Amino acid sequence: MATSIGTGGIGFFDRLRTGWTLTKDSVDVLRRYPVLAVFPLLAGISGLVFFTIFLVPLWIGNLIGSGVEFAVLLVLYFVTTFVSTYFACALVYASNEAFHDREPGVMDSLRAVSDRLGPIVVWSIISATVSVVLRSLEDSDSGIARLVGSLFALGWTVMTFFIVPVIVFEEISVRSMFSRSASAFRDTWGETIGAGFGITLIVTLVGIALALGALAISLPLAALFPGPGIVLTVLLLLGVAITTYVLSQTIWGIAKTALYVYAVEGTVPRGFENFDFERLGGRTEGASPGRAGTRDTL
Repeated sequence: MATSIGTGGIGFFDRLRTGWTLTKDSVDVLRRYPVLAVFPLLAGISGLVFFTIFLVPLWIGNLIGSGVEFAVLLVLYFVTTFVSTYFACALVYASNEAFHDREPGVMDSLRAVSDRLGPIVVWSIISATVSVVLRSLEDSDSGIARLVGSLFALGWTVMTFFIVPVIVFEEISVRSMFSRSASAFRDTWGETIGAGFGITLIVTLVGIALALGALAISLPLAALFPGPGIVLTVLLLLGVAITTYVLSQTIWGIAKTALYVYAVEGTVPRGFENFDFERLGGRTEGASPGRAGTRDTL
């Protein structure tokens, strides 16, 4: 049985403090191993490329109708989910390497998770199918259907919260993959969505600060030189958006890996010594170490 979180869980400000600590520790890991940011960047670029490629088929599918648009969406969701999951798995693997004081290489990490292509493909197919179903429910004229879709989306988020670490660290069946992710969320880290809110809020505030700084630099130039100034403003804001996205994805990937590694190993990852894991409910007693405890053999 997992250690109880405590009466009433953690409050709003506790979540912010938890998110701040997770963010600070994850940033420290990122500072020591900046290569970790490469994986979300590659995922973002790849996702944008594939989305651009599918723009015309999506437009044609919407014109034809009769379910063709959902078929195109299914393929798009599968491709983008596969790409994002593949790079997310590499980030999880590389983060775990960093926790064990091993230099995480980009190609080494990508090669290391290549033996997980089977589970990644299966997950991508299932996730794409669920995404299309949720999209159809959201587009429904029925309020009940939209409500059911919202409730299902929430449950799906909870059940698949740790799906990427499970794919990377554990040799289990597809069915067990989902139950293991849901079990880890339910028994150990039920409050991490609240902590994730803290991480998201902090990174968002950093992004806003960067955007304001960029505007403070570019707007005076735009007033003097409208053409170049506007181009500079757009480029700076685009750079801020990319930086914020990559920073957010990297920090949350590192933090989620640390939470999962602690849950299955029972040891505090290097760089998170000042974080009170027990405050989030401790680890699952008797949890199998899975692949997280055998990274040297991967």
